[in-house]
Amino acid sequence: MAVWIQAQQLQGEALRQMQALYGQHFPIEVRHYLSQWIESQAWDSIDLDNPQENVKATQLLEGLIQELQKKADHQVGEDGFLLKIKLGHYATQLQASGGPWNTYDRCPMELVRCIRHILYHEQRLVREANNSPSPAGSLVDAMSQKHLQINQTFEELRLITQDSENELKKLQQTQEYFIIQYQENMRLQAQFSQLSQLGPQERMSRETTLQQKKASLEAWLHREAQTLQQYRVSLKRIKRSDRRGAESVTEEKFTILFESQFSVGGNELVFQVKTLSLPVVVIVHGSQDNNATATVLWDNAFAEPGRVPFAVPDKVQWPQLCEALNMKFKAEVQSSRGLTKENLVFLAQKLFNSTSSHLEDYSSTTVSWSQFNRENLPGRNYTFWQWFDGVMEVLKKHLKPHWNDGAILGFVNKQQAHDLLINKPDGTFLLRFSDSEIGGITIAWKFDSSERMFWNLMPFTTRDFSIRSLADRLGDLSYLIYVFPDRPKDEVFSKYYTPVLCESTPAKAVDGYVKPQIKQVVPEFVNASGDSAPGGATYMDQAPSPAVCSQPHYNMYTQNPDPVLDPEGDFDLDDTMDVARHVEELLRRPVDSQWIPHAQS
Repeated sequence: MAVWIQAQQLQGEALRQMQALYGQHFPIEVRHYLSQWIESQAWDSIDLDNPQENVKATQLLEGLIQELQKKADHQVGEDGFLLKIKLGHYATQLQASGGPWNTYDRCPMELVRCIRHILYHEQRLVREANNSPSPAGSLVDAMSQKHLQINQTFEELRLITQDSENELKKLQQTQEYFIIQYQENMRLQAQFSQLSQLGPQERMSRETTLQQKKASLEAWLHREAQTLQQYRVSLKRIKRSDRRGAESVTEEKFTILFESQFSVGGNELVFQVKTLSLPVVVIVHGSQDNNATATVLWDNAFAEPGRVPFAVPDKVQWPQLCEALNMKFKAEVQSSRGLTKENLVFLAQKLFNSTSSHLEDYSSTTVSWSQFNRENLPGRNYTFWQWFDGVMEVLKKHLKPHWNDGAILGFVNKQQAHDLLINKPDGTFLLRFSDSEIGGITIAWKFDSSERMFWNLMPFTTRDFSIRSLADRLGDLSYLIYVFPDRPKDEVFSKYYTPVLCESTPAKAVDGYVKPQIKQVVPEFVNASGDSAPGGATYMDQAPSPAVCSQPHYNMYTQNPDPVLDPEGDFDLDDTMDVARHVEELLRRPVDSQWIPHAQS
């Protein structure tokens, strides 16, 4: 490969002579992208006058085709698309009997002769260029031959790294497609379980088709699983150190050592290079993810240059933590709307259990690691980071458009929400992050009734939004009119409503089934405000959806007297979203009177 790197540095007449060596008989792109492979083959060892050497020449031709195809397959993304097509085309031409390279297919010795000719003249041109001084002095005068060899070796490493990157991208795409096919296999399994409900003739017909699909899919999955297994990074027998005090496994940091060695000038100079990765935390379950993320964040944000791995300050200034939290928030939520001064004041009040509303009052306050993610917040069963990470998680998964639109106020407590709403007209509401539920968001609104003036809905979590979106839930509640401070609700959220079918175009039954609809209601508010429909309140008619038609038709069900409530539920957001299990769990818990029940019917 060193010859090709030096050949690329040729100039003037020498460069033109080198370019003239290539053409339709052997494209220069093939020389460039397969330079390392071409220069590593023993072309000179083949006797062109010996017919028995034709076997070796055929092997070299087949090797060239395989390398071209492999290089083409490794090209991914926009940048590699055209190159993928071009290299694949060259590989096809080498195999086609009627292509421009058909001579090589019929007589592989000609390929050997061609490449030997090219390499000979390249070496000659490079040798002449190195021996003839330029007007400004020879290259050797400016840079020693050893330095040139070092540069060449670094170029080789760069190309190898680029190949590895392409290989990784291809592997990621393969893994994603594997997951899709695995889910398709699970769907086929479900269809098999439903065959018993069919008649004998139809069952036999469908069973044969499903068996064929299943066999083909499982063969593909088995083959790809073996391929992916070759690349799997296995962490076995991790030796954990003795932990100090309250230190948990998610606070224990590891590092990956990258090490390489290369030589220059026939082992005259040997270089050993090594570097350490950023901290790595080894976990065994998704429930440990947020604590492990806190460990890595604290280390990346506050580690000092040149420190002993992985020494990190136990305490930092609050403004330092503010900067780290803001960077993490914008990166995680993928939003340009970061944390405002008011948001940071709210976070300081939460962390320090303080009532001061001036950010300057916290400028000299320090935050310890224990305060950040070891000690629970006062009166809560979670840490500051766990609460903040839950906010980022629900925003990232379900609420990012609304956060970017400024529709979510977010970082205010219940009393601050009431103070903001007190002078607003009835029907004004705001969205804030729950103090009691990790990853929860609640609706606070003003409606002056005989019972109360301010209403707070039980927090929604990512599980709720996986069933029905925030916009649709707000659309169901017709008495919520203005988004704080004074924006009409439909102006803010209507573009996110899920369209519903009008009465004039009813949904057609599929296989004898009628499609149901889910709707958000708040029975306690309807009863207190007297805003009930004629003929008695029901779950399905208390709040018309504003989505598409003004009076959608719903099935009528009588009101369920048992509210399904609990603001203190400690949900693991990584667990399965099994609604039945979730409801069963909630029904076993006591009801807290501070929240207004919401229900879905």
